Amino acid sequence: MRYRVEFLRRASEEDSVCFERSAEGSDLQLIEFQAQAWAEKAQTLHGARAWQIRDMKKKGRIVSVESFSSGISRVH
Repeated sequence: MRYRVEFLRRASEEDSVCFERSAEGSDLQLIEFQAQAWAEKAQTLHGARAWQIRDMKKKGRIVSVESFSSGISRVH
């Protein structure tokens, strides 16, 4: 697993994870699309308000964040 998508109850708090999924692949943009596809289920079932993507090959560093109200922000 290269990436982990974590869905958050509070967009401003990276420790408010309510649901997570592993994502295979090396293209961050494709993983962001996958996270968007999973977002509706995470919102409905878990009360998610945002997601963040961690790159597990970089010691779990957060590389992308999206608040469902404001859009994607990449973190490099």
